[in-house]
Amino acid sequence: MRSDQAAMKYGAWVFIGPNVEIGFNCKIQPFAFIPDNVKIGNNVFIGPHVCFTNDKKPPSHGAWKNDPPTIVEDGAVIGAGAVILPSVRIGKGAVIGAGAIVTKDVPDNATVMGVAAK
Repeated sequence: MRSDQAAMKYGAWVFIGPNVEIGFNCKIQPFAFIPDNVKIGNNVFIGPHVCFTNDKKPPSHGAWKNDPPTIVEDGAVIGAGAVILPSVRIGKGAVIGAGAIVTKDVPDNATVMGVAAK
């Protein structure tokens, strides 16, 4: 994280891995889990209990470090309790419904929900 992110808002009990990249003006609600290999753009909202994953086949003992990162583009909104699987791209302005499980890339400005998110 950069030291110039004063406008960011973090809730209680948020976990952010040491190498996560987060843009400006993001709001991350309580109990969100964001491990390494995740890149988050500007003006992103991450609801409570959102869980990003970075390991397709645990326990991989760090093999996930060679996988492409999960990318959340600018202006995306991720609803409460959503699960984001590794190496997906969530497009600009996309909306992920509460409780969704994102298994594939989400296009710009799309709204997806459900298990698996469609």
